[in-house]
Amino acid sequence: MDGVVIAGIDTGVGKTAICAGLLKMIHGTKKVCYWKPIQTGTIVADDTVEIRGMASLPTECVREPAYRFIEPLSPYMAGKKWGKRVDLDVIEKQFLEQKKEGFFQIIEGAGGLLVPLNESELQVDLLKRFKLPVIYVTEDRVGAINQTLLTLRVAKESKVESLGVIVTRSRRTLGNAESISLFGKCEILAEFDPADDVRTLVAQVGGHTRLRQLFNIPQLP
Repeated sequence: MDGVVIAGIDTGVGKTAICAGLLKMIHGTKKVCYWKPIQTGTIVADDTVEIRGMASLPTECVREPAYRFIEPLSPYMAGKKWGKRVDLDVIEKQFLEQKKEGFFQIIEGAGGLLVPLNESELQVDLLKRFKLPVIYVTEDRVGAINQTLLTLRVAKESKVESLGVIVTRSRRTLGNAESISLFGKCEILAEFDPADDVRTLVAQVGGHTRLRQLFNIPQLP
């Protein structure tokens, strides 16, 4: 494995904090970087900027997006508003350059698998170009089982390799993980409780036994 994609079943499920935790966990064992190829909604927040604050690692560990749009819309709609088009060739070129530099890339997706990137291509089409395994982040809330199972089905039909699912909890435990694992035929890699400070979640990810095992990182004493 020379990289991983972190994709969500929806927006706001904790993908960025998971990425920050993995980045800190892997840093020091191999040359690693975080990269979100397409960032929308910068008028509200910028995940690339937030990652720098969460991870506090050298500049080279956080790469700049290929595309940035201020509106909190799908990449297709955000680009269309400004007369711009997301070109997957441009993104793939940056991906291959970073790979050539020897980076293990932690790539954060822009929303779910069927988010439109341009007038004819979806995010899943971009993931197929990367040829990297994917971890899906879901939330333990009502409606998330359906969204997660649909996501896993699209991934399977598109022949995108899935490593498993991470469950975040925004409030109380609903027990979604059991159903997702059973019907999605996937591994629940980790479950994380809500944290008052996002840095707490980042630290929990970095020290998680199963995730460290998955990425061949020595366990903490």
